[in-house]
Parts: sequence; C-alpha cells; structure tokens
Amino acid sequence: MNTFTRLYPVLTIALLAIPFSANAESWSCRHDNDVREIHIERDSSAPVPCRVVYKKLTEGVEDQVLWSANNDENYCDEKAREFVAKQESWGWTCVETISDRNSEEEATPAEETANES
Repeated sequence: MNTFTRLYPVLTIALLAIPFSANAESWSCRHDNDVREIHIERDSSAPVPCRVVYKKLTEGVEDQVLWSANNDENYCDEKAREFVAKQESWGWTCVETISDRNSEEEATPAEETANES
C-alpha cells in the first residue's frame, strides 16, 4: 500500500500528460494582433496520409498546405513541430490547441479571441 501511495501521483501526472504532448495536432501562434494556426490534417485515424496546413487567420490569406506525406508516419509531426519552433524564433508565441476532428468548422481559442477584438 505504501508503494502505491507514492506512485499514484507520478502515474496520474504521466497519464494526463501523454495525450497532450504525444498527440499534438494543432498550434495557435500570436504576434501582436495577428493569429496563425498550424494543423496536422489526416484523412482518417491512420498517421498517413497527412498534411501540415498553415492558416493566417487575421491576414486574409488563403490556407497553405506546407508539407504532406503518404508513407512516412512521422513526417507531418516532425515538420509541424519544426515550423512551430521557427515561428517562435521569429517572435511568435505558440500554444498547442485541441481540435475536434469530427467538426468541419473548428472554434479554437485563437479564433474566439480574434473575434472578440
């Protein structure tokens, strides 16, 4: 019982952290009043095919597919994370967001904040 009591907090934190860090599929980035989003889109629950989509929400620019993959299961994840890091190096503040894959129109915190201004 004593071992369980010591391990319980560690296991709880580990289990809660896994879904957010291992499965990040969307990021919202801010700089001043501009909001940009980076999404990994998949046609199914399978890792491929996939696309990394870049959205400049407040700038009136069409969404761009920056990278796509049909075979390499890690390609989109790696490219999206690298691009998030590049955005941050340019002075943008990026956070992981949770998206509803079943919804065609997502309402992300970034969009809600941009609409409130």
